[in-house]
Amino acid sequence: MIRPRAALIALLVMAVASIGHAATDAQRDKEFGRGLTAFNTGDFKTAFEAWTPLAEDHDARAEAGIGFMFHKGLGTAADNAAAAKWFQRAADQGQPEGQLMLGLLYLYGTGVPQSYIHALAWCQIAQDFGQPDGQFCRDMAISYVSEADMRESYHMIDDMRLKFGLRKP
Repeated sequence: MIRPRAALIALLVMAVASIGHAATDAQRDKEFGRGLTAFNTGDFKTAFEAWTPLAEDHDARAEAGIGFMFHKGLGTAADNAAAAKWFQRAADQGQPEGQLMLGLLYLYGTGVPQSYIHALAWCQIAQDFGQPDGQFCRDMAISYVSEADMRESYHMIDDMRLKFGLRKP
């Protein structure tokens, strides 16, 4: 039997926890926005500093942003292996730009071993998430894969769609 006082305390604890979570989300959004403004104005050092703690705390937007900065050497030294790590983290969370960029790294073998199978899979998933450039990347990868590789890639795509809750188009 649930006592009214115990139920009230439980509701209050949940309410306070959700307020703290909302505040944290608002703070994260504000810090991401600060980084985005800095990035868009060419202040890459500030953008990198704003996004790094967010990325380390698994914010997919910041992970993709940090990955791009490592890829292009903006606000940090260019390092495609580090870019691939951050893009992979963002991609695994369903972040379309991270998925596309990871697919492109696989397509060209930049920072990762070249794999048209992986490029095809990640670019298709990026397109499934609404990233329009995914089609170009996917089509480029398709032009290089064998029929067996195509089947392997489609198995990966099916697994990814299941993981991300995407339906087949």
